[in-house]
Amino acid sequence: MNVDLSQFYQVFFDESAEHLAEMERIFLAIDPLNPDDEDLNALFRSAHSIKGGAGTFGFPDMTVVTHTLETLLDLVRHHEIPLSREMVDVFLQAGDAISMQLAGHRDGSKVDQQVVEKVCEQLSAISGSSTPSAGKPEQVASPALSAEKIEATSESTYRIVFKPPPDLYSRMVRMEPIFEELASMGDFTVTAGIEPHNEFDKYDPTRCEAIWEMNLTTSHPPADIFEVFMFVADEEEICIEKLSTPILPGRETDSSTETGSAATRETGAANSGEIMGRRSYDKNETAPGAYGRRGNENAEASSIRVGVVKVDQLINQMGELVITQAMLAQSAIQLDPVQHENLHRSLALLERTTRDLQESVMSIRMMPINFIFSRFPRLVHDLADKLGKQIELKLVGESTELDKGLVEKLADPLTHLVRNSIDHGIESPEARIAGGKSPCGAIILKASQQGGRVVIEVADDGAGLNRERILAKAAKNGLPVSDSMSDEEVWQLIFAPGFSTADQVTDVSGRGVGMDVVLRNVNAMGGRVSVYSFQGKGSRVVISLPLTLAILDGLSVRVGNETFIVPINSIIESLQPRIEDLNEVGQGNATVHVRGEYIPLMRLGEIFAIHGAVRRPEEAVVMLVDAEGEHLALLVDELLGQHQVVIKSLETNYRKVDGTAGATILGDGRVALILDAVDMVRLWRSR
Repeated sequence: MNVDLSQFYQVFFDESAEHLAEMERIFLAIDPLNPDDEDLNALFRSAHSIKGGAGTFGFPDMTVVTHTLETLLDLVRHHEIPLSREMVDVFLQAGDAISMQLAGHRDGSKVDQQVVEKVCEQLSAISGSSTPSAGKPEQVASPALSAEKIEATSESTYRIVFKPPPDLYSRMVRMEPIFEELASMGDFTVTAGIEPHNEFDKYDPTRCEAIWEMNLTTSHPPADIFEVFMFVADEEEICIEKLSTPILPGRETDSSTETGSAATRETGAANSGEIMGRRSYDKNETAPGAYGRRGNENAEASSIRVGVVKVDQLINQMGELVITQAMLAQSAIQLDPVQHENLHRSLALLERTTRDLQESVMSIRMMPINFIFSRFPRLVHDLADKLGKQIELKLVGESTELDKGLVEKLADPLTHLVRNSIDHGIESPEARIAGGKSPCGAIILKASQQGGRVVIEVADDGAGLNRERILAKAAKNGLPVSDSMSDEEVWQLIFAPGFSTADQVTDVSGRGVGMDVVLRNVNAMGGRVSVYSFQGKGSRVVISLPLTLAILDGLSVRVGNETFIVPINSIIESLQPRIEDLNEVGQGNATVHVRGEYIPLMRLGEIFAIHGAVRRPEEAVVMLVDAEGEHLALLVDELLGQHQVVIKSLETNYRKVDGTAGATILGDGRVALILDAVDMVRLWRSR
């Protein structure tokens, strides 16, 4: 039976990428002087799974690096060789090489064979210089063990008989990759046979009844041969016989043929834990739960992989359903609730069901921000080594969830900010010691949810921003600056295109194309960037983003004949002010006094030039909103009601409107602007 395995390639690609990410995470967090056994076992399992999958799906080039990596990790996890920082660096490079090969098969991208060969040489150098007794008191090996090691380096011919289980085909196992891997080990021949059937009409082609007989001349030990069949055969299904044995100096032997199954060899070597100089593998080492496996097997077993396009289609259809439900509710307002009681009850049930469905659908699109955070430990590790700095990365709030569309777009801005902190923020160890600091700097990546927004901070304990240097550079670049500018205004200058305070251009920074990219990308997502810095103590960049770009809960308000939507999560309270609580401040400006606080009053009718809006505050309604810690009072004519609204981009269909975060379609088909509290504060200040 010829089975096309290409349909399963994507599963292999996704799982291999997850294994590589897990390996990188552990390598960056592990302490080489005192590694955790659970971490070492997890590393071995990941390398073992990638190698086995690559062999099964016919990617023999990926098994070259993973085989040596797996062997070294096996020795490390059994404490036969000590782990070192240099080994961790090489292992990380090996992971990069495997990732590059994986991308080559998945995306057709170019694979740099020189990088792969260099990694193989480095792994081989570690393998050659590390013996099972390395780092331990020297011991005299037994004559039998010494002979076994010599045998492993000399060529022998083996007869391999493989009698697979009948369900081999149904498990989608291909023999070609196995034959290719065996052929790469030496001179290889194979023949297949099948037992005759007297009743051909009862023959089941889906059952495997073939028996493969193979001859292999190789210097590899039987344990390596058995590894090739690890994902395919049980011990009793594979038999390996040695057809010739070289006469070793100082060892008496006869010329009789040595025979025995791999299972027998494992049994005979059970006490020593070795097979021909190699440690035998437990069949259950890759089973779920082996060695206290910390993966999410239960979650994986109860989950499925769904394409992003399908999820986006589901979100769009959910948005249309919300709009349709709003239209039905709008139409039902004109009907007598007594005569049409059943209709109103059904519409209320539809609204509750739509809300529950909307929350369920939106949760599908939400992703933990750790999807991005997980890539920065490696970036900090490599860049700090390159610049000769000591930096510790701290991640806080990795489980904070954010809309998938925002998560994907956050990668570039955060990368620029982290690189800036490493290059410009954190000082060299010598400079930090001279300044009374620890030689190891700290970078903190923090995410949290505040109301309907997600706030991400990139902070460091470095030198901070230099106000005078920024002003001088800005003046040199022709930007309008003055000494009377506030610190907040000065810090915003670093986002100007082409702005950089670096003395020289390097491959890390200095071209002035980083921070303006951050501001542009964040603004495109409906977010904002704030900078806080203290000379000699460090800097903090805060990015505030909407929780989702699809649907939100909002309160509709009327101003004149226009309707606006105010996000529920930004509303503090609504009230009708008394005359004595209103105060004029200058020409055209007013404040409202609420519980000891004087809050700026913004008349939406004046801001958006709406005719017919209520002019006297005591006759209207004041809505207090929170804008990331700042309070603002919006003057509206009437509160209409709470709704779920579908966010539509104004910039895509029209243009950017100050003070808004987009628009939505109401139940009567009209378009209503969605107000942005923080942008309203900025608009009020500019006026």
